[in-house]
Amino acid sequence: MRRVKKVVNRFLNDIKEYGWAVAAFLVCYALIHVIFEAFCPLLVITGIPCAGCGLTRAFLFLFSGQFARAMHMNPSVLLVLAFILYFVFFRYVLGKKVKGLNVCLVLLVAGMLIIYGYRMWMYFPQQVPYVYHEDNLLAKQFPLYEDWVKRLLALF
Repeated sequence: MRRVKKVVNRFLNDIKEYGWAVAAFLVCYALIHVIFEAFCPLLVITGIPCAGCGLTRAFLFLFSGQFARAMHMNPSVLLVLAFILYFVFFRYVLGKKVKGLNVCLVLLVAGMLIIYGYRMWMYFPQQVPYVYHEDNLLAKQFPLYEDWVKRLLALF
């Protein structure tokens, strides 16, 4: 029981220290989602999905026991989950500095980019979440952008 209390206290201390950042992120997320019906900055600006596109849905599917659907949305969910568990274990359970945090982040990003590259090559632009969104900022501002993207997509 004492160990659980320590974990909770560490977590609450982090919330006190970084709660403003979490609140700002959530407000930003809500506003962008309401305005653009998406949150991914790359998707909103270019119409092209990023390496993280589909992660939220993948987590929802994973936590509801729909493993295959989670993998279909974004297999990087397993890399992100492993990183989160590693971080939580060191930071909150052991109460120590996370060992090799920078290395873990580099490996996480590299893994996500490899998965992204493969999935973009295999599925773009036909399969969700790897579809082109025509309602993007560049297409609205520059009509030639839309033509360029359509010609590029015709190559696939």
